[in-house]
Amino acid sequence: MELEFAQSIFSNFGLKESIVNVKRIESGLINSTFIVNSKTNSYILQAINTSILPNYEKGLENILTVGNWLKKKNYPYSFPLPIKSEYLKVKNEVWRLMPFVKNSISYNRVSTLNQVKSAANCLGEFYHYLSDFNAKNLLITLPNFHNGEFIIKKFEEALTSGDSKRLLFAKPIINEILSELPILKKWDNVCNSLPTRVVHYDTKINNFLFDKKTDEVLAIIDFDTLMPGCVLSDIGDMIRTYSNPVGEESKEIEKVVCNKEIINLIIKEFAKIACLENEEIENLFFGGIAITFMQCVRFLTDYLNGDSYYKISYESQNLIRAKNQWALYLSLRKIKAL
Repeated sequence: MELEFAQSIFSNFGLKESIVNVKRIESGLINSTFIVNSKTNSYILQAINTSILPNYEKGLENILTVGNWLKKKNYPYSFPLPIKSEYLKVKNEVWRLMPFVKNSISYNRVSTLNQVKSAANCLGEFYHYLSDFNAKNLLITLPNFHNGEFIIKKFEEALTSGDSKRLLFAKPIINEILSELPILKKWDNVCNSLPTRVVHYDTKINNFLFDKKTDEVLAIIDFDTLMPGCVLSDIGDMIRTYSNPVGEESKEIEKVVCNKEIINLIIKEFAKIACLENEEIENLFFGGIAITFMQCVRFLTDYLNGDSYYKISYESQNLIRAKNQWALYLSLRKIKAL
């Protein structure tokens, strides 16, 4: 991104600071994200992927509603809200500007148990402070996002209409996945029996910001998927991304073996804070298994459909991601948490 363009966006937000430099953040799979520095302040500037997030205006409404609720409740973590509480259209793109959380850093995989404990506490506090909020007041911005039956349907459609060469290339993992699809039906049944809560829906490790000095969590970020849902979506994604020692992008599939100690720590720390019902607590580990399998199917479906959803940097990346998640799923099935 050119400085001149970044400066023009700043002007549209009514900011008069002069931009010194702009740096792209490469880790996101959906939006385009930049750190923008002026002489006195730092900001996060994002172009929202409106083809993936067509209901971004409803999403903004959810973010503001929950963010303002948490601030009134004195939620003990940062919750950076969009500047001016709005998004702007510039050159047919939708942009938002947010304050940068000072002295923060994000990681793509876990390096210490303290990071795990701190993040699980943060997510637990998020649920605790929203335990008396009526989640049904939030808008549905991504229909069927973690709907198992819908995901099965999309996968089966890809098996008939997907790229023929990719279908052939992915045949071994396709055959393995087909035998496990009933877990997504079980997922629907379990989630439908649990309370509706405010769900982040994307609690992977790089959506937690850590203090550079103390390595304690400062904030959970990226609330585009904030909606009503089931707690298993959040704890499941946390287990999925924290317990994988090499991360979801690793091509070293043989090294993908889940870390049981991390899983147990996540569940223990989260459950003691989050104000959950017994049935929710009993299914937290199942959430990790099911979400890992679900993400495997989603990556593979996108690969078969020509990579229309997740950003890629090389042709077979979504297939590699799917294989990575499949290996993690098999590893999770072999252990018994707690």
